[in-house]
Amino acid sequence: MVQKSLYFFPQALLKLLFIISVLFCICVFTFDAAGKSQYIIKFATVAPDGSTWVKHLRILDKDIREKSNNLLQIRIYAGGIAGDELDVLKKIRIGQIHCAAFSGVGFGQIMPMVRVMDLPFLFPDDHTIDIVHNELRNFFSEKFRKKGFELLAWAEVGNVHIFSKKPIRTIQDLSGLKVWAWAGDPIAKETFKAMGINPIPLAITDVNTSLHTGMLNTVYAPPLGALALQWDNTMKYMQELPLVHSTGAILISSRYFNKLPPDLSKLLCETFDKYMKTLTLKLREQNQEALYILKKNGITITPCPIGADLADFRKIHNVVARKLVEKIYPKDVLKRVYGIIQTAKKKNVYPKKD
Repeated sequence: MVQKSLYFFPQALLKLLFIISVLFCICVFTFDAAGKSQYIIKFATVAPDGSTWVKHLRILDKDIREKSNNLLQIRIYAGGIAGDELDVLKKIRIGQIHCAAFSGVGFGQIMPMVRVMDLPFLFPDDHTIDIVHNELRNFFSEKFRKKGFELLAWAEVGNVHIFSKKPIRTIQDLSGLKVWAWAGDPIAKETFKAMGINPIPLAITDVNTSLHTGMLNTVYAPPLGALALQWDNTMKYMQELPLVHSTGAILISSRYFNKLPPDLSKLLCETFDKYMKTLTLKLREQNQEALYILKKNGITITPCPIGADLADFRKIHNVVARKLVEKIYPKDVLKRVYGIIQTAKKKNVYPKKD
């Protein structure tokens, strides 16, 4: 009996230890899956934390984590803490950041021809913008892929207006002003040069300080952007006429994207496309709401120029478009954009104006 007991006890103990070890492994695996995502996409944006942009991204991240059983996560670096767009681009290329929301300044460094959509006074309305973006999505996606990036979605920045400390009713009113241009942006540089201005090139993260020191007294941004960046605190006027429609894009390094399993890469693409379309509509609404807030905060909206004064602004488009052909974009790409706009006009897709 003693021999049998001595034999039985180790066997029982071994079984118990085996069961405990299996349970331990299951618990550790479950904790790891719940506590840490297998794929973490480091995402950078200059949009401030708390802005509509970043709030939307956090909801998107939550959705992706839930749908992927926490295998995929978006880790957001907001407010320019990863640097200006040009800094972020360098970090993507060395693998420190994987994905980012870019305006034309950033993605123009990857593939300059996309900047054709950022020409001044190009689009007559939001409907035309959407049509051009849809028509050229596949074309530009292929071009970005050859440069080592995947285009996850267009991400609208919005209609950009000039903010200043004195009213701007004509092009001549810009004379003598200290006008900001985003450093590294050939479109902004050529646009203001065509208006007879030598702009002051600075990173977007340096603008606020420069406004407070008096180095700048004229900037450009969507109404919502001016509020989020607090540029309106030092401005007195906003020109009602949009200077340009600023196109944005969500780009991810192809090197990182290709590491994702097919089901996760599909989920990532579908989710970003869905959320950015929703965000675009939301931003358009909020830009209108931002106008009300700007007025309430003391900003005077200078009415859109009319007659010869408006024609002078419109002429700037032709000057800049011709100047940058074959430097920034091929002539055939510019013609393609013009063709889409003209076709849209002939099909009467423009909303009727009262």
